[in-house]
Amino acid sequence: MPQPITQALSSLGANLRLARERRGMTIRDLGAQINVSAPTIIKLERGDPSVSMAIYAAALHLYERLEWLPDLVDPQFDREALRIELAGIRPRPGRRR
Repeated sequence: MPQPITQALSSLGANLRLARERRGMTIRDLGAQINVSAPTIIKLERGDPSVSMAIYAAALHLYERLEWLPDLVDPQFDREALRIELAGIRPRPGRRR
């Protein structure tokens, strides 16, 4: 797995752990809330890439942060795709002044 991906997942996991701890929840508490085992929560909080996106989403939902997930790839924020689209636009023939 490329290092930028492992670093991003590790940061996400650390943030999820902090969110759990700040709420006074144990690993077992969180597992019970999102219906997964304690070992899965441990992997989640380590940013393990084998944890399904649905489990990350469940934790985000529990912490009232799920609404941010779709924005990660919202087309209006995809600058590279916009650049490609704009590069492909040809000027329309028009009247000369």
